[in-house]
Amino acid sequence: MTTPDSFERDKIITTARAMVREASRDGVTFEGVGARAGVSVDTVAYFFDSIKQLIAEAQLANYADLVRSHHFAMTKVETALAQEDLDAFLAAVEQNLDLAWTSGQIGDRWGIIELLHDIWGDPFVQSHFCELLDVQFQAWINIVQCAQDLGWIDLDVDARSLVSVFWSSSVGQFITSGSELLNLTPQENRDFIMRIVRPPSRQATA
Repeated sequence: MTTPDSFERDKIITTARAMVREASRDGVTFEGVGARAGVSVDTVAYFFDSIKQLIAEAQLANYADLVRSHHFAMTKVETALAQEDLDAFLAAVEQNLDLAWTSGQIGDRWGIIELLHDIWGDPFVQSHFCELLDVQFQAWINIVQCAQDLGWIDLDVDARSLVSVFWSSSVGQFITSGSELLNLTPQENRDFIMRIVRPPSRQATA
């Protein structure tokens, strides 16, 4: 028997992630994924210990798709910092804020929560996901601190708290999305955060 290769593993994940997006994780089975991917059930089982692990991997890939535009926008922020271009920095930060808040609204209001719940369904995938998040969080902490060094953000703003509060609220907005009082649009949230981030000299002209 030929040992399955990484190409088949990638094809299985691609198939599973499409099935999760199209319908529901509840309908994803080894048999269904194998049939659609054109591989045997044994091949699926060779790479994945359980359906939970397969779904977690598929949702991790879906998350990567979701935040790809964020990473591109973050590069624009870092480039603006390196060039000490305040206007470009503020514009790129605003773009990131809009993207992050909008991502918390994918599909119905439970979409992002279901995605994260599925990733948490397998300890190995969860651990890998948290490592990836920490890389992203550290990058944003560094961005805030570099902007503080340039005098663009108040030194009294705690970088870790700012990053934590924003990312926690962008994901946790499913709690407030049904409220008439706290259902913020991406623009409202962006404007609030920018009042903290934008230097005092730019507040009046914003």
